[in-house]
Amino acid sequence: LLKEIESTLEADGGVKASHPAIAHLMKQVDQRRTERNNYSNDFLRRHTGEAASQIPVYRDGRVVLPIRSDQSSQVKGVIHSSSASGATLFIESYRLVELNNQVILAQQAIAVETARILRELTSKARQALDAIYSLRREVGYGDSLYARSLWVERHGCVKPLAGDLILREARHPLLGERAVPISLEADSSIKAVVISGPNAGGKTVTIKTVALFVLLHQSFYYIPAKEGSALPLFKSLYTDIGDEQSISESLSTFSGHMRNISSILRSIDGDSLILLDELGSGTDPLEGAALGRAILEYCVEKGGLTFVSSHHNLLKQYAYGDKRLLNMAMEADSKSHQPTFRVIKGVPGESYALETAKRMEIPSTVLSKASSYIGAEAAEISSIIKGLRQREQEFIIREKTIKERERAVTDKQREVELKELSLAQQEHLLRREQLGDLSHFINEKRSELENLVARLREGEITKAKTREVKEYLNSLDEKHDEALKRANKLKGKKRVQPAPLSLEVGSTVLVKKGRREGRIVRQERGGKWVVAVGAMRVTLSEEEIEATQERERKASVSFESSSVRPMSVIDVRGHTLEEALDKVNLQLEAALVHGSKSFSIIHGLGDGILSHGIHTYLRSLSYVEKFYFALPEDGGHGKTYVEL
Repeated sequence: LLKEIESTLEADGGVKASHPAIAHLMKQVDQRRTERNNYSNDFLRRHTGEAASQIPVYRDGRVVLPIRSDQSSQVKGVIHSSSASGATLFIESYRLVELNNQVILAQQAIAVETARILRELTSKARQALDAIYSLRREVGYGDSLYARSLWVERHGCVKPLAGDLILREARHPLLGERAVPISLEADSSIKAVVISGPNAGGKTVTIKTVALFVLLHQSFYYIPAKEGSALPLFKSLYTDIGDEQSISESLSTFSGHMRNISSILRSIDGDSLILLDELGSGTDPLEGAALGRAILEYCVEKGGLTFVSSHHNLLKQYAYGDKRLLNMAMEADSKSHQPTFRVIKGVPGESYALETAKRMEIPSTVLSKASSYIGAEAAEISSIIKGLRQREQEFIIREKTIKERERAVTDKQREVELKELSLAQQEHLLRREQLGDLSHFINEKRSELENLVARLREGEITKAKTREVKEYLNSLDEKHDEALKRANKLKGKKRVQPAPLSLEVGSTVLVKKGRREGRIVRQERGGKWVVAVGAMRVTLSEEEIEATQERERKASVSFESSSVRPMSVIDVRGHTLEEALDKVNLQLEAALVHGSKSFSIIHGLGDGILSHGIHTYLRSLSYVEKFYFALPEDGGHGKTYVEL
């Protein structure tokens, strides 16, 4: 269907002129037009005395001849119209009538064929109607996803969590670059938020941002804010924002608000978000404040979460005295009183009406009188609010200082831990290096010893053979002295010791009786602990053990060749990772001393802790050439082959 549509129709939906059926008819139209043009031009050339012009003209889609009015009787045909001056008549001769009709009929044939083609194409499309509808839905959904992803990228959106109300640097998308990010929080115990502050300070924008973000979250999943934002879920949203004044319905500003709020109060439930802008305004301040508090109390009892913007002190006091309510203030600069649009949690805001009026250039005499009319009670409340805001600023500075100190302590602690880790790694590398040197030295001396013994057995002992034996013994002494120096150097290194550990599972402890070191396996009832001491496990009370730091392992070097013989297979199942690594390390040392090049480790499958830890350790050893899991018939992933 798609191929047929593309081969039949133009981009605008018309049938292509190259369509075989249309192309044939187009040729006929061109032929008829050519015949008509030839006749018209030939007629005007032959009747130059009667013709007003040598160029045929069009009238109502038909070609006509311009003939002088005084010569119109010489041309038989249909008169269509005349020129403005009346000197020229536009006549369609009878022959021209026939030629015009032929052109129109040819054009109508194209229209009929076009309709037939479209009808057939429509019939085929109707047969695929279900697929077309499905494609339209899928394309529409895909287009919506693409549009949403572009919007998310353009506005720097995040996907908020569902929970308490937390907005981190929320930006109203309609404000664009002018948007000042706002941050606010209200946990699930809060039933209402009263936002106050200066005029044009951002109160209405703030509650609109909350409502918009709730709708975005529940329909779009993303909001233009920072990570860490969260929003509760609501089943309904009710708002009273703006001026409801209506002359045609005889509604004042106040009565318009009351009619809207009346409808809201009859509809809200525990899953509703309610937004009331400038609650109690537009009427007597005392009655408006009282009515506003009563409405707010009703919303707290019946609704889910309510946001109210207001200048009434009665609402601020109500929010201050009820734990279910929260005051929020729109901040203003303490010097200029200009709004900063930052939301301050826990304190009511000042209106700064006189300061706003001053910025609007109200005469100073009016402002002075207004100041004198403000009562002492109002001035005291204003002073309290200023004091609270000042303390809040001091708290923010103190909290910032504490966080910086905590960050510095954390950085210092991390630096100490890194130094300790570096020292441990250096010691481990030194041990590895000594072990490698020792292995090479023993192999070399074993070969020398075998050659020396063979020569001693051949014939009598000469001075040269005696000298070789002495040189061999001297080289052993030199290597022994060198190893002792390295060991003493390691002993001299002091490592940062961690603080003593408390008694807990995995702690290293000292058994007081016998002064033996062990490790706590588990805790029993009655304050007793199961302690692993070597291969034994004993149950001891807290008085019989004491917490101790795990002893630092000293680097040591031995040149004795009578070490434990390496085994071809070692089994570490049932051991902890640390115990298993100790057993592997002993096997490696024995293998190096005795020249063994390979062995295998049975660690089992389990949770993979042993296999992963052993592989990590083997990967760090330079003298381990390679290691790999066993064949399936020999244990598979429960066994590892090691080659040195």
